Amino acid sequence: MRSLKLILITRYTLPVIAVLALLSLLVLFPIRTFVYSLEESDLEDQARLFAGQSRRFFTGEMAAEVIDAYLKELVGELPLRLTIIDTEGNVLGDSEFPAAQMENHAGRPEVAAALKGEVSSAKRESRTLEEVFIYAAAPVVIDGGIRGVARVSVEQRDIAPVTWRVWWIFLGALGLLLLVIVAASIWTERTVVKSLNDLREAVADVAAGELGRRVTAPEVADFSELADNFNAMAEQVRLRIEEADGERRKLETILDNVSSGVMVADAGNHILLLNPAAAHILNVEAKRVVGRRLIEVFPSTDLEAAVSRAAAGEGVEAEMELVYPRKMTLRLKSYPVKASDGRVAVTVNTLEDVAALRQVDRMRQDFVANVSHELRTPVATVRALTDSLLAGALEDRDTAVRFLRDLDRETTRLSQLIEDLLTLSRLEARETVLRMERFDPGELLAECVESKATLAAEYEVGVVVEGDPGMEVEADRRLLATLVGNLLDNAIKYNRPGGKVYASCRAAPGGLAIEVRDTGVGMPREELPRVFERFYRVDRARSRETGGTGLGLSIVKHIAELHGGVVSVESEVGEGSNFRVFLPQPPPAAV
Repeated sequence: MRSLKLILITRYTLPVIAVLALLSLLVLFPIRTFVYSLEESDLEDQARLFAGQSRRFFTGEMAAEVIDAYLKELVGELPLRLTIIDTEGNVLGDSEFPAAQMENHAGRPEVAAALKGEVSSAKRESRTLEEVFIYAAAPVVIDGGIRGVARVSVEQRDIAPVTWRVWWIFLGALGLLLLVIVAASIWTERTVVKSLNDLREAVADVAAGELGRRVTAPEVADFSELADNFNAMAEQVRLRIEEADGERRKLETILDNVSSGVMVADAGNHILLLNPAAAHILNVEAKRVVGRRLIEVFPSTDLEAAVSRAAAGEGVEAEMELVYPRKMTLRLKSYPVKASDGRVAVTVNTLEDVAALRQVDRMRQDFVANVSHELRTPVATVRALTDSLLAGALEDRDTAVRFLRDLDRETTRLSQLIEDLLTLSRLEARETVLRMERFDPGELLAECVESKATLAAEYEVGVVVEGDPGMEVEADRRLLATLVGNLLDNAIKYNRPGGKVYASCRAAPGGLAIEVRDTGVGMPREELPRVFERFYRVDRARSRETGGTGLGLSIVKHIAELHGGVVSVESEVGEGSNFRVFLPQPPPAAV
């Protein structure tokens, strides 16, 4: 690319140089002709004067050597040549060459014209001196008759310096004009370039992100409209970029906060964008994987093949089981985004680990199955007892009383099951609002133990209350009573006759620890992780005998978690179980 200065000099100065050179050539020859014409006219005048002075050479006999010497002295330092010729063409004297040695000049054109009475001039090469001369000859007239010829000549090379001086003067004038034109071009270029540089710098600043950059009014009025248009364009660019930046931030905020993973890849499956959810699912760091191929980041041929199908222009929806970086069920939706020419520019892929949803579905199905199973037995029993009573068992008092007791037991069990289901449902749905209050947990523990006295007597189990007196806890008293009651129920019912239950509440670092320990049948260690699941029973036969619903420990766990606490269990078969609940408590207020 050429600079504006070079363009101006090239397009303006070079043509001027060419024109001036052509003018120089066109002017040189007319000047030369003009100078020669002036010289010939001057020589003719000199020839006339010399002819008047030359009469003396024809009035008496004078030797050629004397005339030569006289003419040479007469010329002196002047660049002239003087020659005297008689009517026969013989040279009587010459200021440059011995006349005696010169040939007859009658045939010379200027001499021949002078012998006819004319004053004439001619330019030709001298045969004597072998140089080009300009000759002018005039007749020497004495008493009305032509007695000879007086000739004045000058070498052409003596006239050339005059021609060259004139040409150099003309050339200097043209050169000065050329310098003026070049200077004007440079000045114009600097004026124009200054305004253009302002525009160029402003464009560069805007391109570099300085959106507030504007162009001041240029010195060249013709650029004012350009500057105004640029400023208007820069303002529009600023508005568009700010608008695009706002939309980009909105999109980033949306992508950062959606729970589904979003991945954008190009047609070659190179990752262009990865939101935090997708990075978590793929177990990668988004900044480090952008630009890399999907198969390099997440080694799953199934995922790579599905995204490749979308890059080929096909919409893909699929679920796949993956084991790396963890076991998951990945739901993929991949759709191509095509450019204006129909080619696939990028693919937009949503990733979702639906393993938790599948687990919830399984839990829901298990829950429905368990509820149906738990309700089927007491309902069937109630139906059978009712049918028996209606069929005539009422006539037998003892049988009727026994059936009525069985009905009472089953309806009580149904009532307890429904109550537990409602309680657990509210706890899992987080619909239970904690009614926090401060109270003595020791008193609550004693009340719960007292309420279980009849049950303990029925199972021949002794209950011992332990703990630190005078404590206070901040919790929902009603829910905490339910928690302790369920733990005491299990400890009493899954004990053996003569067994013991130890219930205690003690201060622990950062909170309160409630323990219910028994000397009952215990549980296998491998069963402990599942004891807090809904409807899970270690010994289903014994659970039915005790009237348990299988929901008590699940309720305990949810109540503890609702208070921000945790529940744990330790147990050995035949040695009993120890349930421990920790409830965090705020530090006491400063006095």
